[in-house]
Amino acid sequence: ATANICDLYDELKADILLWDSEFEVKPTKVYIGLRIKHHNVVDLLPQKSQLKIWINLSKGELNDPNNLLRDVSSIGHWGNGDYEVIIKDDTQIEYILSLIKQAWEKYRH
Repeated sequence: ATANICDLYDELKADILLWDSEFEVKPTKVYIGLRIKHHNVVDLLPQKSQLKIWINLSKGELNDPNNLLRDVSSIGHWGNGDYEVIIKDDTQIEYILSLIKQAWEKYRH
């Protein structure tokens, strides 16, 4: 991954880890999961020129008013959950964090 994508990953991960001290970073062969109470909340895959993100919510559970995320419930994909987004810069990072927070709210209890 480029330095820009590594920075994007680091920024996103750091922001999420601030929400809850119980978060753990769980690398797999394919992606890096951010888990709480044995549930992946979000999976991150830094690639050469982009960061792929899967939010672990089932189809219909995510409130995404901007329709930024793609429904991957009926196609094969890495990561957990039915929602995927690809970012190349930090222009949407606050909005994406608000979407990830919906999954965190589900699993933190």
